[in-house]
Amino acid sequence: MKYEYGGILYEGDDFYCYPDTGVLMNRFDIRDYDKLQEIERDYSHAKIALLAANPIKGTFNLKYLQKIHRFIFEDVYSWAGRIRGGQFFSKGETEFCRAPMIYTYADNMFDKLRNEKWLRSLSRDVFIERLAYYMAEVNALHPFREGNGRMQRVFFEELARRARYEVNFGNTEPDKLLAADIAAYNKDFAPMIAVLDQEVVAQ
Repeated sequence: MKYEYGGILYEGDDFYCYPDTGVLMNRFDIRDYDKLQEIERDYSHAKIALLAANPIKGTFNLKYLQKIHRFIFEDVYSWAGRIRGGQFFSKGETEFCRAPMIYTYADNMFDKLRNEKWLRSLSRDVFIERLAYYMAEVNALHPFREGNGRMQRVFFEELARRARYEVNFGNTEPDKLLAADIAAYNKDFAPMIAVLDQEVVAQ
């Protein structure tokens, strides 16, 4: 089934939405899309601000992604932190990892990240190149029904911090970051590398 949410055409199972709507089921039982977006934005921004001062501890793996997502969205969605169900899931022309394959995809990706020592002790140029690669990988994984972008930014800001770099995606224009995400998904990493080159600072 195809349906629209937030101006984006999705394809996949819609059991996360209220029947006959594109509005995600939420703890406030809000059925108006714009109102839900406002509530979600306010709560998630407040939680992200808390994480900036008190990062979640843990190893960089799928469970860590779940912890971050749960913390950011648990006040709005009962399914916060839970790996999405269904089969196909796409935004526009971008098709993400099938739900049954998320765990295997994540295990392989995070094993590779661990073997690269979580990108620590790398020169700035190499760090940026590898960060762009893993950002594309986590984006392709897209483990949650909604909120993946915000979760990913928190995840990679913390990954960078532990590697003794600082990156603040809040300084990047959302449209520019989205375009870089889409390009990286299609294996063109140059736009994302350009974005990171503007935002990554050695600590």
